[in-house]
Amino acid sequence: MAFGRGRSERAQSEAPPPPPAPAPAQVDWHDVRTFVLGMVWRPHTPEQPGNKFGDRAIRVPMGTEEHPVNVPCAYAGSDEQTASRVPGAAFTLYEDPAQERLLCSVMGPVEEGRTLSYEVRDAAGNPLGTLHRIAGNRFTRHTWRIDQPGHPPVNGVGELASRSSVGYRAAVVAMRLLDSLPEAEGGKKPKKYRTLVWQAGEEEVMLSEASKKMTITADWLDRRLAFAFPLIGDDDKPRHGAATS
Repeated sequence: MAFGRGRSERAQSEAPPPPPAPAPAQVDWHDVRTFVLGMVWRPHTPEQPGNKFGDRAIRVPMGTEEHPVNVPCAYAGSDEQTASRVPGAAFTLYEDPAQERLLCSVMGPVEEGRTLSYEVRDAAGNPLGTLHRIAGNRFTRHTWRIDQPGHPPVNGVGELASRSSVGYRAAVVAMRLLDSLPEAEGGKKPKKYRTLVWQAGEEEVMLSEASKKMTITADWLDRRLAFAFPLIGDDDKPRHGAATS
């Protein structure tokens, strides 16, 4: 009897772990902290080979290291749909995958000197705030500012401008991880994108790794303003989206 029990206990200990719990189909956007913009629902790992794709959406990384998932919280409209649904808008986000309930629209851009301004509006067309892309010069890259009514301006500055902040330390870790990545096909490493620490005075509000991954650290920042940034993108050339004029 004792031998039988020992064999049973060994079999149980060697059994494969249970499958991960199913991920939610969608999460509430109001309290999102970390998010990405993209189509990958289930990223590739050794335990789950091959990327699985879904709608282009604002997605919240969840799950485990072995079984990560990117759960949507808002869905990006195409340029064609944006132009037909919200005239004058550059980008739109929707609350549902059928894209019937508008969450917000990103207007513009409006050019004033060296600044492009993208006003973000709610579903009823009321302004929520504005993202300003301020052009650089031959020695510096462009910078960013978010104006949200009732709050101080939020400035997107390079990681070197905030060495003592938590965001700076996280940025250094992120850049080291990029340096450690294997070379891509053709012998070239992935392009290095800048990390920005977004601050209101001395308060850290948000951290952006390129315009791919965002982490909000101030509860008062309207998530829809943060969502607008990866839609616009942090590329050297500004994006106009559906607004071509």
